[in-house]
Amino acid sequence: MFFIFGWGHRKVQDHGRVARRLCSNCRNEEPWQLLTVSEWVTLFFIPVLPTSRKHLTMCPVCGYAIELEGAALEEARRVARL
Repeated sequence: MFFIFGWGHRKVQDHGRVARRLCSNCRNEEPWQLLTVSEWVTLFFIPVLPTSRKHLTMCPVCGYAIELEGAALEEARRVARL
């Protein structure tokens, strides 16, 4: 019997725009997106076990992202729901 395992499968969930901010990378001022990025272990190419989860705000122009935690994450979630 043989199993096909994989890792690094990535799922990205976009929660919407959260705040207009100046990007330190590209210097554009745009509304940034709140994203949840999850990495999974796969079995026969089906995601079965999450290995990590990050919450990020991302510049829509250049893709530069900042990881959020704690109170900053809760505030971004509240704004994204509006």
